[in-house]
Amino acid sequence: MRVGLVGVGRAGGAVVDALAATAERSRVAPVDAAVAIDTDEQHLAALSAVPEGNRALVGQVETAGRGTNGDQERAVEVAGGATAELRAALDAVPASTDAVFLVVGLAGGTGGGIGPCVAELLSETLTQPLYGVGVLPSDAEDEAGEHAARAMRALRALREPATDVLLADLDRWRRTDADVETAYGPADGDLAAALWSLVAASETSGSAPTPERTLDASEVVNTLQGGGVATLARAENDLPTDESGGGGLVDTVKNVFGDATPEVDDVTAERLVTTTTREALHAEAFVDDGVAGAARAAVVVDAPAHYILREGIERATGIVEDETGSVAVRAGDRPRPNSDVLGVTVLLSGVTGLPRLDELEARTREYLDGTPDDHGSDLSVD
Repeated sequence: MRVGLVGVGRAGGAVVDALAATAERSRVAPVDAAVAIDTDEQHLAALSAVPEGNRALVGQVETAGRGTNGDQERAVEVAGGATAELRAALDAVPASTDAVFLVVGLAGGTGGGIGPCVAELLSETLTQPLYGVGVLPSDAEDEAGEHAARAMRALRALREPATDVLLADLDRWRRTDADVETAYGPADGDLAAALWSLVAASETSGSAPTPERTLDASEVVNTLQGGGVATLARAENDLPTDESGGGGLVDTVKNVFGDATPEVDDVTAERLVTTTTREALHAEAFVDDGVAGAARAAVVVDAPAHYILREGIERATGIVEDETGSVAVRAGDRPRPNSDVLGVTVLLSGVTGLPRLDELEARTREYLDGTPDDHGSDLSVD
């Protein structure tokens, strides 16, 4: 699946940078372009994989390059005065991509304020789907009510131009006794890993093993059809050490002569896929309670080829069907010859009745003291 990536604000830029770095290391290249847009000069300077020519610093007059400090209204004003700069930055995204992913931190000033404005600009020219990827705020923020209100406003604004919006809850990565900042890095990395697994599933190189089942771009697009919201789930488990190359004499001989493929018991491989799929849907879901309400889903299993069996993929598909109640579950695999883990990524779409959004809506109304905000009083996204 050929994609363009646009990150707005700290969170968006970090996730897109991680995806671009993975693309640089990979033998497949599903990323056609990676763009980062920010009002904070330090955030852009911290990126390593997004090309410098694709990093756009906007609002220098208004913010002096120091960011918007969470002020979304100020960010929208910045975007209004920087339309030409934003269009120029977005020109890096080619028209030949299968889809464009726009990543933002929904409660952030720049991400939540400028992100929806960027989505509007993209929607004017794109003929391919535009998917928003939004990070929900933590309840541990100093001003949790204000963060909730900003996130809900941004989500509502982003859903208008976007084909679908994938959500990830920052509290999913925050330890109970830890500051919210400790969740940023793990959240960025896991979100990038799940998105990579999804978009790279249909991409192969001449030297890569052939997948058992290819999840192509059209299947991802058909899964993300809008209605409700979408989310992701991903879990990884280490391969059994006695079957992943223990360094013994036989393994050494195999490595020397170019045959390092271990013997793997089919039952062990299927059990590992089954366990990892269940963990992804429960303990490792990116938003709690997002599984049962999903209307459609797609599953990607990634591991060394000898751990990927058709029966295992079918078992993973069946588990997702049982957990979601959906018969619209697509599946594929991505062989990773040098990996020492088996991973399962699940895309869940058409999710309605999401308790986390209900919580943020209630917190928003409490923060607003029961009065409608400037964008209207209906904060529901169902």
